[in-house]
Amino acid sequence: MSLQEAAASGDRRAALEALRDQLALLIGTSESARDVAALSGQLTVVLKQIEELSKGDKKNVSALDEIAERRKARRKPIKDGAARESS
Repeated sequence: MSLQEAAASGDRRAALEALRDQLALLIGTSESARDVAALSGQLTVVLKQIEELSKGDKKNVSALDEIAERRKARRKPIKDGAARESS
């Protein structure tokens, strides 16, 4: 999906991801250090916005996924390879 199509769709995440891809392409093809610096700053802002949207997505995790994640965390070693005691 092009940047114009993503922006027109009204889907913020899609628009940000298309913008991220466009900025990365421009950074990779630019021969101007000044342009790369400016584009990199914009890319950082876009990546942060995508990350913030992703955090909101995690709120919609199912109860089953939450339980599975807690079980997985309990199986992780505490330190020095020692297993966590079950409760």
